[in-house]
Order: sequence, then structure tokens, then C-alpha cells
Amino acid sequence: MSDNSAVSGVLNALLCGVTGYGFYAMGPMDHPYAFSACVIGFCHGLLGLVDCLTGDSNVKSAKETTNAIMEIVPLPLVNIELFFGGESSNIALGHGLFIVPMAISVLVALIKGGEEADEATETLKLLTILGNITSLCYLAVNEGSWVMGGMAFLAFMAKYGAEFSETQLEGSGDPIKYISWSGFYFLTTLAVGGEK
Repeated sequence: MSDNSAVSGVLNALLCGVTGYGFYAMGPMDHPYAFSACVIGFCHGLLGLVDCLTGDSNVKSAKETTNAIMEIVPLPLVNIELFFGGESSNIALGHGLFIVPMAISVLVALIKGGEEADEATETLKLLTILGNITSLCYLAVNEGSWVMGGMAFLAFMAKYGAEFSETQLEGSGDPIKYISWSGFYFLTTLAVGGEK
């Protein structure tokens, strides 16, 4: 096993562990949206572990698909959970509406065979991510919650910090992405699980 593969295995195991803790702390009956976000993260981490161990091309392809899903789906799901917990249920509905066009774009990409996303899809993804980060910042300021502020920062780092880091030093994007995702899920568990 190469050094890169070992680091990737550790980061995927970390993601699986944190999302597994999320399963324990946030049950599907009490927090269905946050639980669903943890399922997505756990599946991605598990596929990453299998990819590290086997190197199978089918697993690698499935991991790339879940990577695209990880970029766009967990953040709106967590926002829905957080806004349903507050007084603004209509804002939670707005976050739910973010998921519909993104799910359609992921399905279209799967049907096309994983071709590069077109400009409209990339713009929609950008608006979804930035809109949800902005909404999470709004909620963090409104509630005076450093945990939610940290979640917004880590969601930003998982996408844009990792991309910037990759342009500066090749191979540094994935560790930043996985550490940010793991931190995001851990803080999500604190924010949502702490509402009990």
C-alpha cells in the first residue's frame, strides 16, 4: 500500500467513524435529514476504504459519483434539519428545494456516463453550495452559535479551500476535503444532537 493510499484509507476511516457517531447520536426518527446526510457520508467513506484496499475500477467509479453527491447534498439536508429545529420552517422548505435540481443534474450526469458537467450544472452547484453556506452563517449569527459558524467554515473549506489548495500543491486537496467533511459531520452531530 502506497503512502497516498494509506493516508486516503485513514481519512476515509475517519469519515466513516464520524458519520457512524452521527448515526448513534441522531436517530432517523428524531432527525431524518441529518441522519440521511450521515448515511451519504458513511457510504462515501466506506467506498473510499474499499477503493484503498482493492483498487477496483468499479469502486473508483462509484466513489466519484458519491463524491459529486457529497459536494451538494449533505449541506442542504443539514440546513433543513437545523431550520426545522428553529422557528423558520419555510426556510427549511427552501433548502429542500435546492436538492431537487441538483439530484436531477446528478442523474443526468450518470445517464450521460460521467461526462463533464455543463456550465449550467456548475452554476447551479455553485449557487446551491454558496446559498447553503450563507444560510448557515445567517443561522449561526442569529443563534450566536460557534458550532454552526464552524460548520459553515468547514463546508466552505471542503469545496473551495480544497480546490485552492490543490492548485497550490498537487495532492493536498483531498486531505483538506476529507478533514473538512469529517469536522463538518462532527459539528453537525453537536449542533443537531445537542437539541435534544
